[in-house]
Amino acid sequence: MGDPISSLPAQPSVQRAAEAERIPFGPTDLLRFISNGGAGLPEFYEERAARGDGPPLHAHPWPSWELVISGQVRFVVDGAAHVLGPSDAIYIPAEVAHAYVVESDDAHAVGIGLSAGRFPSAQRKAAALMAAEAGPPMDQLVALAAEHSITVLGPPLSLDSSGAGQR
Repeated sequence: MGDPISSLPAQPSVQRAAEAERIPFGPTDLLRFISNGGAGLPEFYEERAARGDGPPLHAHPWPSWELVISGQVRFVVDGAAHVLGPSDAIYIPAEVAHAYVVESDDAHAVGIGLSAGRFPSAQRKAAALMAAEAGPPMDQLVALAAEHSITVLGPPLSLDSSGAGQR
């Protein structure tokens, strides 16, 4: 395995958020990849989501980092719950089961992943499934995830009626 620094581009590179593709991920969730990553390069992404939004419990073979810009988000990582607010960050190791749910009215977060482009590809393809009026067909969502090395392990996290999260 070579030196990861020597495999990075030698020239500066600017990615403009205004030029990034906006991926509508259901009626209240928007994902935008500022950088798509690739071999040896991280992807940088931004997500805006509403109360109750979040992915199913899943795992993948790459690490990721999430930084909450605004709102409150409950992450469950390897069975442990962590409630994050503005400026809080969480590291999610590779192959660890995780999910999150937005507990505030809305939330804004940014993330970094090292998926070699698999995560952006999966999200773009999943957006069409998520737009289904009756909700996403889970069998198709699970198959799409598997094609991108993501293992769906369970349903999304839910909120209880008081707004405090529960699994």
